[in-house]
Amino acid sequence: MSDLDATLLPPGRVEVAAQWHALAQGKVTRETVHAWAVPWVEGEGALVNFEDPLVVTALQYLHGFDLCQGPGRPGVVWHGTAGEGEWYHSPDDIAGGLTRWQAKCALYDEDPQGWIQTVREQARASILAEQEERGRRLH
Repeated sequence: MSDLDATLLPPGRVEVAAQWHALAQGKVTRETVHAWAVPWVEGEGALVNFEDPLVVTALQYLHGFDLCQGPGRPGVVWHGTAGEGEWYHSPDDIAGGLTRWQAKCALYDEDPQGWIQTVREQARASILAEQEERGRRLH
């Protein structure tokens, strides 16, 4: 089997955290972290069965930290490079996101099934609230 035929193995928390830390500390660029996450977010690695849902979440964040926005294009964001527009996520957003992700990892590790149940309940509550809001706007 050649390297081209090898299965793309997903990163674990250690690798994801290392990328996130490096970005938060300015040791790598947003574009570099985005490119690193691409295979698992939009490439063949996205089809891999991830055992840890928090790795998937982190990869999605890392993939999006290069989003730009411009004053002449309100509401439009795109994957960009430095100088193409204003970064959608501030350095504080990136550092704070890392802290929140690590806290979620700790909660998940304490009780994976309970964490999953809580996330599902939060999602259901958000959907119901959105449906109620839509119903109020229609009447």
